[in-house]
Amino acid sequence: MTTKSEGKAYSMDIYSFINSRDVAAHCREINKTWNTFEMAVIIGRSHRPMTEKHTALCELIADHPDMPTPKNMYEISYDSLHKKLTEIIEYEERVLALFKIPEQGAVYMHKVRWHGEYKYSHSAFNSFETALADARDRWNQIEAHEIIIEKMFTENKGGLEVRLDYDGNLYYIEVHGDCRGHFSDTDFHREWGFFDDMFYIDIPVPFKRGDILTIPNTPAPGEEDHIFVLDWITREGFDGTDMIGWGFFVSDDGILYGDHTGYYDCFEYYRDKLKDKECLLHYVSLYLKNEISLPELLAMQCRIMLTHQLNNNLRVNVHGRHILEYQLAENRLTPEEKEKIEQTNGLMPWVAGKLSIHQVEFLAKETGSDTESVQFELSDGGGYLLGMSAGIVHDEDHYSKTNDSRFNFERRAIARMILESYGHTEDGWIDKHAETDKDEA
Repeated sequence: MTTKSEGKAYSMDIYSFINSRDVAAHCREINKTWNTFEMAVIIGRSHRPMTEKHTALCELIADHPDMPTPKNMYEISYDSLHKKLTEIIEYEERVLALFKIPEQGAVYMHKVRWHGEYKYSHSAFNSFETALADARDRWNQIEAHEIIIEKMFTENKGGLEVRLDYDGNLYYIEVHGDCRGHFSDTDFHREWGFFDDMFYIDIPVPFKRGDILTIPNTPAPGEEDHIFVLDWITREGFDGTDMIGWGFFVSDDGILYGDHTGYYDCFEYYRDKLKDKECLLHYVSLYLKNEISLPELLAMQCRIMLTHQLNNNLRVNVHGRHILEYQLAENRLTPEEKEKIEQTNGLMPWVAGKLSIHQVEFLAKETGSDTESVQFELSDGGGYLLGMSAGIVHDEDHYSKTNDSRFNFERRAIARMILESYGHTEDGWIDKHAETDKDEA
């Protein structure tokens, strides 16, 4: 983005700090511009690491005109935005330094979110570095996309915590309780969150009522992105908490409900396939866009809800009543069907629609088996053949990175397509090359 003031051009790409790729693209397309204060708010709201935010704020101070800050019901007006930004940067850097200094009477612990709850470290540590190292030893990058490290003081006198990614990039530092006795001249509530949600600014969005949206993140294991159909958003307000919307979600029981959506500068179009109970959102979207009427929506809600309840409350693939796909009545082959499949080298019912015969033959070649045996192995939701396919992708990725002559692009592509057909990627499966590739990097 290039902005102009008093004949001078500035080159900061403020769009890159907008949390949503779709919102950023829309603002770029309409050439939306903001003043220095509004750009500072966008930077403050962004999900970028703290060091990148500080660099951008320093660029605002150096290259963009100073101005007073507006006041609202939470904040007074400051005569110089530049001075206020300098104070905030110095404050956050000082608190971070204090957090990292080992002290008598303070210990560090870490936690990560795992299947809806936090898993804490088994020990306390006397330094930030040892706590972070232990977290990395206990969890891999997929399991611990976010690591929280707490500095806690004895006698329950408060503490601090930081949120980092697996690589150690800091995103947020937070205060718990009363720490003034430990850091005598630091007021922990003076600057905190000054730009997080204190101010409303105009950020245009491309979304319309009935759009299927999500707020992307990297879900912790056992958690999923929230998907919703947009009803409305607020385009004016007093502070940043008004930059929200209202939408329709599907509960764990498959029931439609309305709720606040979160901040709309984080919204993105949902581009993946809707699955299971989330399919209801497709019909809600059609209804809100006047493409179907109320009876059709209600009929589909009943069908999807009942199917969801059936699949989740009377499952046939749990311990004690595990029925493989080839054992289901709808997949039973008549003698004529079995003979035809054998004669034409065709696909079994539980494989048809997921894999092609070419992909089945690929698995047969990789396992040294025949296509019939492969298809029976696949009847257990993909079985061990998915792990094998992930291993193939990891192998070929390694060969590609190391310029190994064994690299086979087609082999990797077929293995990936097999994983995708069963709703998986190679992530999360054992990669025997991971440590080697890390050392070479």
